[in-house]
Amino acid sequence: MTGRRRARGFTLLEILVAMVILAVMGLMAYRGVSEARVAVANAESHLERLRAVQRSVQLMVTDFRTLTRRPVREPIGDGQRATLLRDPNSVALVELSRGGWPNGAGTPRGTAQRVVYRVEDGKLLREHWAVMDATLSTPPVRRELLAGVERVEIRYLTSGREWIADWPPFNNTADLGFYMRPVAIELTLVLTDFGEIRRIVEVPG
Repeated sequence: MTGRRRARGFTLLEILVAMVILAVMGLMAYRGVSEARVAVANAESHLERLRAVQRSVQLMVTDFRTLTRRPVREPIGDGQRATLLRDPNSVALVELSRGGWPNGAGTPRGTAQRVVYRVEDGKLLREHWAVMDATLSTPPVRRELLAGVERVEIRYLTSGREWIADWPPFNNTADLGFYMRPVAIELTLVLTDFGEIRRIVEVPG
C-alpha cells in the first residue's frame, strides 16, 4: 500500500515538474519568436535605409554624368546662371543643368532639367523645375532623398587637375564660365548611421 502511494506521489511530482518545464520552454519559445520578429524588423529597416542611400547616391551620380551645357536665365532680369553653379554665397549645395530627363508620359517639354540640391535640417533635398528658364512664379518640385545627413561636400576637378570647392572657377571669362564643365566631380556624404560615403564621377566631355 505504501509503495503504491509512493508511486502515485512520484508520478504526480513528475507531472508537475513536466508542466513547469513545458511552461518555461513555452516562455522561452515566445521570447525567441518575439526577439526574432524584432531582429527581422530591424534588418528590414536597415535594408530599406541602405536602398535609400544607394538610390540617392545613384541619382546624384546620374545628374553629374548627364551634365549638359545649358545655362538658364535668372528668374528676374536678363542675367544667366551657369550650366553648373556652386556659389559660396548660396545655401544650395549645387545647381546644374542635366540632360536625358525621361519623358515617358510624352508631355510637351524638353529632356533637359534644372536641378538644385540642398541640405535642410539634416535632410538631403532635390529640386527641379518643369521648365529650364523658370520664373519666380514657377514652383520647384521638391523631393526629400535622405534623412540623417550630417554633411555633404562637393568638389570639382578643373582641366588643370586642381580640386576646387566652387564652380565656375574664378579665373574664367564670364561668357565661358556659363558653359564650363569640370573634368570630374567628387561627392562626399556623411551620414549619422553609415558614416562617410565618397564617389568620384567623371563628367563626359
